[in-house]
Amino acid sequence: MRIRSVLSHSIQALAEGALISLLVVGLIAGTAFAGKPSSNGGSGGYSATVSPGGPYTFGDTVYVTTNAPVYPNNTGPWIWLKCYQNGVVVMSSDHAGFSAGWYYNWPFNLGPTQSWSGGAADCTVTVVHTNRNKVVTDAKTSFHVGG
Repeated sequence: MRIRSVLSHSIQALAEGALISLLVVGLIAGTAFAGKPSSNGGSGGYSATVSPGGPYTFGDTVYVTTNAPVYPNNTGPWIWLKCYQNGVVVMSSDHAGFSAGWYYNWPFNLGPTQSWSGGAADCTVTVVHTNRNKVVTDAKTSFHVGG
Protein backbone atom coordinates (compact mmCIF):
# COMPACT_ATOMS: atom_id res chain seq x y z
CA MET A 1 0.00 0.00 0.00
CA ARG A 2 2.83 2.39 0.87
CA ILE A 3 4.53 1.75 -2.52
CA ARG A 4 1.32 2.59 -4.38
CA SER A 5 0.98 5.86 -2.44
CA VAL A 6 4.61 6.85 -3.11
CA LEU A 7 4.26 5.94 -6.79
CA SER A 8 1.00 7.91 -7.11
CA HIS A 9 2.55 10.93 -5.38
CA SER A 10 5.64 10.72 -7.64
CA ILE A 11 3.50 10.63 -10.79
CA GLN A 12 1.49 13.60 -9.58
CA ALA A 13 4.70 15.53 -8.80
CA LEU A 14 6.08 14.75 -12.28
CA ALA A 15 2.83 15.85 -13.91
CA GLU A 16 2.84 19.07 -11.88
CA GLY A 17 6.48 19.71 -12.84
CA ALA A 18 5.68 19.13 -16.53
CA LEU A 19 2.73 21.51 -16.33
CA ILE A 20 4.86 24.19 -14.67
CA SER A 21 7.55 23.71 -17.34
CA LEU A 22 4.98 24.12 -20.10
CA LEU A 23 3.64 27.28 -18.47
CA VAL A 24 7.14 28.75 -18.15
CA VAL A 25 7.98 27.93 -21.78
CA GLY A 26 4.63 29.40 -22.85
CA LEU A 27 5.29 32.59 -20.92
CA ILE A 28 8.76 32.94 -22.40
CA ALA A 29 7.54 32.27 -25.95
CA GLY A 30 4.54 34.56 -25.46
CA THR A 31 6.78 37.33 -24.22
CA ALA A 32 9.10 36.88 -27.18
CA PHE A 33 6.22 37.11 -29.65
CA ALA A 34 4.63 40.01 -27.79
CA GLY A 35 7.91 41.89 -28.08
CA LYS A 36 8.09 41.38 -31.84
CA PRO A 37 7.30 44.68 -33.47
CA SER A 38 4.05 44.90 -35.31
CA SER A 39 4.10 45.93 -38.91
CA ASN A 40 1.11 48.21 -38.26
CA GLY A 41 -0.16 47.86 -41.80
CA GLY A 42 2.83 46.32 -43.54
CA SER A 43 2.84 42.91 -45.19
CA GLY A 44 6.38 41.98 -44.16
CA GLY A 45 5.88 41.84 -40.41
CA TYR A 46 8.55 44.49 -39.84
CA SER A 47 8.31 47.72 -37.89
CA ALA A 48 8.95 51.41 -38.34
CA THR A 49 9.53 53.59 -35.30
CA VAL A 50 9.65 57.37 -35.21
CA SER A 51 12.18 58.95 -32.82
CA PRO A 52 12.16 60.80 -30.60
CA GLY A 53 8.75 59.89 -29.22
CA GLY A 54 5.93 62.38 -29.61
CA PRO A 55 4.03 64.54 -29.24
CA TYR A 56 5.31 66.21 -32.39
CA THR A 57 4.90 69.81 -33.44
CA PHE A 58 5.31 71.65 -36.72
CA GLY A 59 9.02 72.21 -37.45
CA ASP A 60 10.28 69.23 -35.40
CA THR A 61 12.92 66.87 -36.76
CA VAL A 62 12.32 63.11 -36.56
CA TYR A 63 14.32 60.00 -37.40
CA VAL A 64 13.03 56.59 -38.42
CA THR A 65 14.22 53.19 -37.23
CA THR A 66 13.21 50.05 -39.12
CA ASN A 67 14.05 46.40 -38.78
CA ALA A 68 13.25 45.69 -42.43
CA PRO A 69 16.12 43.80 -44.06
CA VAL A 70 18.43 45.07 -46.74
CA TYR A 71 17.14 43.87 -50.07
CA PRO A 72 19.45 42.96 -52.97
CA ASN A 73 20.20 45.23 -55.91
CA ASN A 74 19.27 48.42 -54.06
CA THR A 75 15.58 47.47 -53.98
CA GLY A 76 15.04 48.54 -50.36
CA PRO A 77 14.26 49.33 -47.78
CA TRP A 78 13.02 52.78 -48.68
CA ILE A 79 11.52 55.02 -46.04
CA TRP A 80 8.72 57.34 -47.13
CA LEU A 81 7.24 60.07 -44.99
CA LYS A 82 4.08 61.85 -46.09
CA CYS A 83 2.10 64.42 -44.15
CA TYR A 84 -1.47 65.50 -44.89
CA GLN A 85 -3.70 68.42 -43.98
CA ASN A 86 -7.37 67.75 -44.66
CA GLY A 87 -6.41 64.82 -46.91
CA VAL A 88 -4.04 66.91 -49.07
CA VAL A 89 -0.34 65.96 -49.17
CA VAL A 90 1.65 68.89 -47.76
CA MET A 91 4.96 67.06 -47.35
CA SER A 92 6.50 64.06 -49.09
CA SER A 93 10.04 62.87 -48.48
CA ASP A 94 11.87 59.59 -48.96
CA HIS A 95 15.23 58.11 -48.07
CA ALA A 96 16.96 54.77 -48.48
CA GLY A 97 17.66 52.65 -45.43
CA PHE A 98 20.83 50.62 -45.56
CA SER A 99 20.65 47.88 -42.95
CA ALA A 100 18.22 46.18 -40.63
CA GLY A 101 17.74 48.03 -37.38
CA TRP A 102 19.68 50.97 -38.71
CA TYR A 103 18.97 54.18 -36.85
CA TYR A 104 18.26 56.53 -39.69
CA ASN A 105 20.75 59.40 -39.50
CA TRP A 106 19.16 61.54 -42.17
CA PRO A 107 16.49 63.69 -40.56
CA PHE A 108 12.94 64.17 -41.69
CA ASN A 109 11.79 67.72 -40.99
CA LEU A 110 8.13 68.15 -40.16
CA GLY A 111 7.73 71.35 -42.09
CA PRO A 112 7.92 73.91 -43.36
CA THR A 113 7.51 73.01 -47.02
CA GLN A 114 6.16 74.94 -49.96
CA SER A 115 2.73 73.40 -49.23
CA TRP A 116 2.95 73.35 -45.42
CA SER A 117 3.59 76.70 -43.79
CA GLY A 118 2.10 75.73 -40.43
CA GLY A 119 -0.70 74.02 -38.61
CA ALA A 120 -1.45 70.46 -37.62
CA ALA A 121 -0.98 67.51 -39.96
CA ASP A 122 -1.29 63.75 -39.95
CA CYS A 123 1.84 61.90 -41.08
CA THR A 124 2.55 58.37 -42.23
CA VAL A 125 5.90 56.57 -42.39
CA THR A 126 5.95 53.70 -44.86
CA VAL A 127 8.88 51.30 -45.26
CA VAL A 128 8.90 49.63 -48.69
CA HIS A 129 10.99 47.62 -51.08
CA THR A 130 10.48 46.69 -54.71
CA ASN A 131 10.02 43.18 -55.99
CA ARG A 132 9.58 42.52 -59.70
CA ASN A 133 8.86 46.21 -60.29
CA LYS A 134 6.11 46.27 -57.67
CA VAL A 135 6.24 48.24 -54.43
CA VAL A 136 5.85 46.02 -51.34
CA THR A 137 5.04 47.61 -47.97
CA ASP A 138 7.13 46.17 -45.13
CA ALA A 139 5.95 48.44 -42.31
CA LYS A 140 3.73 51.43 -41.78
CA THR A 141 3.07 53.74 -38.85
CA SER A 142 1.23 57.02 -38.44
CA PHE A 143 1.45 59.97 -36.08
CA HIS A 144 -0.05 63.40 -35.56
CA VAL A 145 1.84 66.69 -35.73
CA GLY A 146 0.44 69.60 -33.77
CA GLY A 147 0.37 73.07 -35.31
